[in-house]
Amino acid sequence: MFRPDQPIKSYKEDILGRKSFAKSLGDAILSYKEKENIVIGLFGEWGSGKTSIINMAIEYINPASKKGPDDKKPIIVNFNPWNYSDQNQLITQFFKQLSTILGQPDYSKDLQKVGEKLETYAKFFLPFGLLPAVGDIANVLSKILKDAGSALKGLSDLKSNDLNSIRCELNTLLSEQPQKIVIVIDDIDRLNDVEIRQIFQLVKSLADFPNTIYLLAFDKNVVINALMKVHEGSGQEYLEKVVQIPFEVPLISKQEVEELLSSQLSELLRDMPAARWDQNYWSDIYYGKLYGGGLRCFFRNIRDVNRYINTLRFGFGIVKDEVNPIDFLAITAIQVFTPEVYYGIRDNKDIFSGRFFDYERSDEKKAIYKTRCDEIINGAKEPSPEVLKGLLLRLFPKLQSIYGNTFYDSEDLNEWRKKCRICSPDIFEVFFRLSLPRGEISQNEIQTILSLGNNPESFSKALLRLNEEQRIIRFLDRLGDYTESEIPLEDIGPIISVLMDIGDLFPEGNGHFSLINTPMRIMRLLHQMLERFDNQEERFTILKSAIEKAERSLYTIVLKVSRLDDEHRKQDLKENPLAAERLTVSSEQLDELKKIVVKKIENWIEDGRLIKHRYLLEILFRLKEWGYEDKIKTIVDNIIKDSEALIDFVTSFFHCSSAYQEKTEWRVDIKSIEKLVDLAEIEKRVRQIFSSAEYEKLDGCKKLAIKTFLDTIDGKIEEPF
Repeated sequence: MFRPDQPIKSYKEDILGRKSFAKSLGDAILSYKEKENIVIGLFGEWGSGKTSIINMAIEYINPASKKGPDDKKPIIVNFNPWNYSDQNQLITQFFKQLSTILGQPDYSKDLQKVGEKLETYAKFFLPFGLLPAVGDIANVLSKILKDAGSALKGLSDLKSNDLNSIRCELNTLLSEQPQKIVIVIDDIDRLNDVEIRQIFQLVKSLADFPNTIYLLAFDKNVVINALMKVHEGSGQEYLEKVVQIPFEVPLISKQEVEELLSSQLSELLRDMPAARWDQNYWSDIYYGKLYGGGLRCFFRNIRDVNRYINTLRFGFGIVKDEVNPIDFLAITAIQVFTPEVYYGIRDNKDIFSGRFFDYERSDEKKAIYKTRCDEIINGAKEPSPEVLKGLLLRLFPKLQSIYGNTFYDSEDLNEWRKKCRICSPDIFEVFFRLSLPRGEISQNEIQTILSLGNNPESFSKALLRLNEEQRIIRFLDRLGDYTESEIPLEDIGPIISVLMDIGDLFPEGNGHFSLINTPMRIMRLLHQMLERFDNQEERFTILKSAIEKAERSLYTIVLKVSRLDDEHRKQDLKENPLAAERLTVSSEQLDELKKIVVKKIENWIEDGRLIKHRYLLEILFRLKEWGYEDKIKTIVDNIIKDSEALIDFVTSFFHCSSAYQEKTEWRVDIKSIEKLVDLAEIEKRVRQIFSSAEYEKLDGCKKLAIKTFLDTIDGKIEEPF
């Protein structure tokens, strides 16, 4: 799944065309026939591919050296000083590793002797910490022997030997060997300054044995700076004395890096539906065409690409169906290369998501947002704040309002949510949690439910499940993103039928920032879907079928027909006859729908469900508007006969005035009751309930409603309504 930030091991993995360069490095090693020690340097910045080149060079050396006799085949020794964190161990471990390799039974007896001598040689350095400053071998050995004192005397196997004599024996044995020992020391630039000095001291003075070839790989600038700090004089000059054959790693062009990035992204996104990929938007984000600054500025070398792709693979696999893919590519780059900005964005949702509302457009408010945003952007070390701001302006349109005068409306918000953009307040947190917030609905789940649209039974079951899980309101909000075009025309009728059949079963769900509730959400969805049809007859047919089939809801169908009635009332058809064609249904069709709804109401009255309905008052007022006072009289008669229904009826007019008063005051809206019923008819029954034992069994709210109702009639409470 992941591309480790590791070098390639074979030329077969070479995608940058460096095989020929690695071959030249291998040839340089194979062609060196002199006995004297030589040092080859491979210079390149971090992430430039030095280790990959070394691996390909060794891959070339091994088969090439087999053409000659085995006793002349180079011996490759890989020593990585980065594996040893203790400075006191670095020199000792080098000689121990060299001793172990050369002492293997597969090698000649002379090489095995070299291995034994190296093991003894290593022990001279075991008691010591930092070695003396860089110098020639005579000065270094003299210093070690002078300081050894009792430390060396305690080593039994060194009693008859001293450092000079062992060194001479090693030189003699190695100079007589036909095989070259190629010692590769990589990752030198990862060491601290003192450890870098030790490596060069090792190569220059302590282990410059005959028939050895050192291949050192490092960032030249890092090493030069380290040598300048610990060695008097120019680090550059000293490096030139140590390294006889320098190789500069070929620079990776920006084009090659981008081609690698492109190939990796293509692999990652190969299953992405074409409809979810906006190529123009990607060009804006990657090249920064609109505001300057784009993703491409983050990628300088292969290591950058690998780091990015690895992080992207992990996160993208989790939320790829819930987020805009281009936005996720962008925010992941910010996470990898400027984490301080990433966390600043994550922790300031109010700045980066959504749009500027009218009440926020004051210069003072914009200045506050701008200051906070500048602090976040300026926290990045690179790229420059200007480049980074250009990228963020495209990702987060609200910043265009903060830094300029471009503003967006609610339709833009809906579009951002529909496209799962990071700038949508509803989607924003998914990009940072790598999971859906509790109660959220995944993009995949929405698509799955919508695919059931032409099957009313299955679609209804899906919505009822969401209702049980307390996610139905979120679904209704998201459904609005698909009503205008994505839902197939043939699915609209069945979907409207389901919504009108079970809409009353959903929670009321008032919004946090508006007065819109669940019934109004449903009305908006019905209107958007009906607008997809060009003529009144099609719309009427769908509505009539849906109302006739509705068995579990009453208020939803009453409200829809009432909205159609309001639509007709707003139009003066006598003054403007052409306006009739723009109405959802004709006047005749509306009258027919009203009759069907009234028939439904009668059915609910007969089976006793209406007087228990939570929207009873709204239904009664709609009937009054339509002129069905006789129906209201029938309903009220049934209410008066049922004590529980009467108590609920009175309680529904019970209000608290604490929002407008210094202290809480409870009122009953007597005038509204009188608009529906003869007050005297219910007063008598309410007084009977108040005087009965039944009253004492009521909960506190209902008891207070009954008492407040009677106190208002008796003049004890002044009615403000």
